[in-house]
Amino acid sequence: MIPRSIVLLVLWIALWGDFSVANLVSGVVAVALVTWMFAERSGSTYQVRPWNALRLIAFVALSLVKSSARVAWAVLSPTSERTTTSVQTVRLERGSVFVGAIVANAITLTPGTMTLELDAESLELQVHVLGAVDPDVFRAEILDLERRVADAVRERSWT
Repeated sequence: MIPRSIVLLVLWIALWGDFSVANLVSGVVAVALVTWMFAERSGSTYQVRPWNALRLIAFVALSLVKSSARVAWAVLSPTSERTTTSVQTVRLERGSVFVGAIVANAITLTPGTMTLELDAESLELQVHVLGAVDPDVFRAEILDLERRVADAVRERSWT
């Protein structure tokens, strides 16, 4: 795809007969449009739902603030409950590796948690967690995050 795009860009500039910033930028836009319009549509693609994506970003940002405060509190005032670690396993329910990957990355972005593994077949997440957590509450929080991600991106099947 990249070699084809480069060839199309070179042809675009050659047809204009002059190398300039305007021709380069318009060529990049033209190549992107042509590539998108004539791309092979097979399998699944995803479409972002802007309003739900903004809500997801706000939710993750709030989670970052809460988790940062919790980690700072554990560092400044350590107790065995705040500094204990565990590995929690959560099976995702939406059936999408793409959604699972976004969930896994959002978890890793949040201080005090790190995704260790996302099994592509079973959609099981293994998450390292700082601090004592109730496994049922943790599972519910992860599934809520998964629901929010699935609401932000919609799967489109091309047949």
